[in-house]
Amino acid sequence: MMWAGNDPTQFARKHGLTQNQAKRRLVTAEHLWARCDGGRDIRRNIAAACLHCNTSRHRPRSPLSPNDYRKFVAEKIATGGWGH
Repeated sequence: MMWAGNDPTQFARKHGLTQNQAKRRLVTAEHLWARCDGGRDIRRNIAAACLHCNTSRHRPRSPLSPNDYRKFVAEKIATGGWGH
């Protein structure tokens, strides 16, 4: 579950979250191929992602490729492990 807008208060109340938990779920535009690696601002390179995932995906020394990341997300969803 993600939200969009300026104030996470209503979202946090509705889902029983703290303000910090709600802020991590802010919807953002995730570049599948990072702009620093030549990724462009085009539709097929952008996916919706929560703020936490968007900011943490590229932290590892060897981030997952877009295809591997899609598989990772699909596996998490299938096992109920997506959504933090």
